[in-house]
Amino acid sequence: MLNLQACVWRTRCWRWLAIPMLCMSLQVYAQNNVPDVSISVDVNGSLAELLEAIAKKGGVRFSYNPKKIEAEQSTKYTAVNKKLPAVLNDLADRFGIRYTLVEGQIILKPEKKIEKAGIQTVTLSGTIKDAGSGEALIGASVLFKELQTGTVTNAFGFFSITVPKGKYTISSSFLGYEERTTTVELGASIQQDIALKEELPVLEEVVVSNALPDVVQEITASNTNVRPKSVEERPALFGEVDVVKSLESLPGVKLHSDGSTFYYVRGGNRDENLVLLDDAPIYNPSHMLGLFSTIIPDAVNDITLYKGDMPASLGGRLSSVLDVRTKKGNDQRFEAWGSTGLITTKVGVEGPFRKSASSFLVSARASTLKWIFQRINNDVKQFDFYDFTTKVNVKINPENRILFSLYTGADHYFDSNNGLTWSNTAGTLRWNHLFSDRLFMNTTVAIAGYDYFLYTDVATNTRWNSHISNFNVKSDFSYFIRPENELTFGLGVNGYTFNPGNLQSDTTISFLPTLSVRNSVELVLYGNHEVKLNDRWGVNYGLRFSVWSNTGEAFEYVFDENHNPVDTLYYAKGDDYKQFVNLEPRLTLSYMLNDHASLKASYARNVQNVHLISNSISPFTSLEVWLPSSINIKPEKADQVTLGYYRSWQDIGTSFTAETFYKKMYNQIDYNAHAETLLNPLLERELRFGQATAYGIELLAKKDEGRLRGWVGYTYSRAQRKFADINGGKVYNAFYDRPHQVNIMVAYDLSLRWNLGMNWVYSTGSPFSSPVSFYQYNGEEVPIYGQKNNDRLPDYHRLDLSATVKLNKNPEKRFRHSLSFSIFNVYGRKNALFVNYNKTENSNGDFKIPSDVSDGNRVTSQYYLFRFTPSIAYNFRWL
Repeated sequence: MLNLQACVWRTRCWRWLAIPMLCMSLQVYAQNNVPDVSISVDVNGSLAELLEAIAKKGGVRFSYNPKKIEAEQSTKYTAVNKKLPAVLNDLADRFGIRYTLVEGQIILKPEKKIEKAGIQTVTLSGTIKDAGSGEALIGASVLFKELQTGTVTNAFGFFSITVPKGKYTISSSFLGYEERTTTVELGASIQQDIALKEELPVLEEVVVSNALPDVVQEITASNTNVRPKSVEERPALFGEVDVVKSLESLPGVKLHSDGSTFYYVRGGNRDENLVLLDDAPIYNPSHMLGLFSTIIPDAVNDITLYKGDMPASLGGRLSSVLDVRTKKGNDQRFEAWGSTGLITTKVGVEGPFRKSASSFLVSARASTLKWIFQRINNDVKQFDFYDFTTKVNVKINPENRILFSLYTGADHYFDSNNGLTWSNTAGTLRWNHLFSDRLFMNTTVAIAGYDYFLYTDVATNTRWNSHISNFNVKSDFSYFIRPENELTFGLGVNGYTFNPGNLQSDTTISFLPTLSVRNSVELVLYGNHEVKLNDRWGVNYGLRFSVWSNTGEAFEYVFDENHNPVDTLYYAKGDDYKQFVNLEPRLTLSYMLNDHASLKASYARNVQNVHLISNSISPFTSLEVWLPSSINIKPEKADQVTLGYYRSWQDIGTSFTAETFYKKMYNQIDYNAHAETLLNPLLERELRFGQATAYGIELLAKKDEGRLRGWVGYTYSRAQRKFADINGGKVYNAFYDRPHQVNIMVAYDLSLRWNLGMNWVYSTGSPFSSPVSFYQYNGEEVPIYGQKNNDRLPDYHRLDLSATVKLNKNPEKRFRHSLSFSIFNVYGRKNALFVNYNKTENSNGDFKIPSDVSDGNRVTSQYYLFRFTPSIAYNFRWL
């Protein structure tokens, strides 16, 4: 029978997580007596064989973590008619383990080594990297088997762990790489880099031990690491693999629609997501009006998505941070790679300046659409986009490394005399410095800029321009106090320039200011402490302190309660005229149910001072204006609480997570009816401010290794908004409120040369405002609207398939190439983007435009983009 304490524990979990299946998954702990039976065993072999013999003779079952109990170690043990408890006590003394009987199973755990005063300690530090390319492996693990303690590498592949002096067996592992075990005599602190070899492809199902990132052990919540390899295996529109679009397969992330890279995370708007490329922000990560994203997967080393519960070192947005780290370049040998498809061609080259010490990477992508569109329409003058990424890595000495990276990309779309263009630029210069074996520093200087131009007359170069740029200097420190105890802290200064949209022309005054250019400065201080308190409890807490100041030269309009302008304020250059001070605490608690399951609870507050003004729900990049928090716009804020259950099966490389969240957002931005955002000097009078609420549950089952890989996810969530001046002050659904979402992604190695991919997504249709009636005015029909977002588009779903064949029969050849085939929307689903109410159907079944309600029944028109869309791409790599 379950004891009272266990029942109370189950009841609390039921209330917290609100779903029965999580509660069913929890294991109840009870200290019961081991069966008092006599057994006889005689084993000369491994510990695993001894445990098997004891289990058979004693009628019990053993459960243990092979990461922590070395089952293959040799032993010789004999017992004749000995009581089972006594046998287990012998094992405990001999192998340094302890045992507990839980629901009929004997759970084995290593005896915790207690560090005593006076014991001398040493530090092992270094970098874990790919043996073939020298690329840093982010999140790789280091385990001291004798101590059953370890650590993981940081964002630069660096690790540091302090242990008592002695001889140790050290295991190093990373997903997709061979585990490396070495024996080291640590008599003094040393630096030692570790190189791991990539696993060769096999058709047998792989048994995973230490390679998987352990979501159970980590004292973090609401973050997901996306492997670049899994992005490449995913079916893609026009064969163009896409980092941002791959996020639609993750619970809690909702893409806008077909043909768009806009995405929404946990009930937040699209500008509440920060995309970082090597610590520099990308303000518009889209090409072809949103069809593709700006990030080239071949140049990416690591992708991590934080869904609101961000480390204190990251901030500036309410909903998420997508942290993308590019490759530093192969420092072992030269290699070139590339691909060409229906839409783009891309190439890349990388190699060492000096082997193991310095390297470079250069990659570029360009569209091939211009010639296609010019054949369709002679008026098309330019229809293209490009990306360029480069990185240089220099290891000065074991304590110092310099990394420089640069990204630039742009889109150009012009007809005979009109057009639009936008561009992103981002560059970073980073200095990694090791003060000691335990203290690591990364100092970053980053610049980023985004420009949007709308040309109304190409001949006179008349154009509307919106601009945002920033300059950032920051230093991040990591202090590795001891195993499972790390302190991170840092400071940074950001400078911003905003041009909310002004008209320029070569024939009139070159610059006609209708909206003031704004300048802002932000100071950030932060600290974060992650510590394992004991075998079960862990805590990760932090605080981010920010000061946002607006500076002149600028002018601001003042509005009354009816949004009418009543004054204009002018500020001289260098004047600080508006300041916001904010504290952003973070807290995560972790409780280990056993070696394979844990519960986590977290709270985070986030503040956003940079706001996108765009009164459009189009899936395509349209007129975009960025404004800072200032006199008329307060900082947006969000409080998020998360509860989660995490389970892993390391032996089969599988994990399951379930998280439920509640988020409250303040000072949210919406717009007055028929708001004018283009060339409006009183733009801020069109803004309305209110609150938003989001909540939901996210389930994800994931398998990262083996012949069959992939994940299955389900999300139930709601996103609702309330504004005093909108919808009569009543709550309404946000555009991205889509309660149900299902994501299935599968990759399967059919053979050593053939790989198959499948992706299926489903979501509830997006809300929109449909007219409730119509009336005639001066011969024109005028719609009457009721509640905001009172209707929904049809549910969205589609199936994508892909197949990749390696053309090399010999996988060891230096030149390797492949063909990728994909089909987007296999069954041709017409997923609606827009709905129009401009037709009627008469008695003959004919449709009429414009509509005449008196002569037929009103019908709707639905617009969609892609149905059955096949594609092919050719890929190559020369090593």
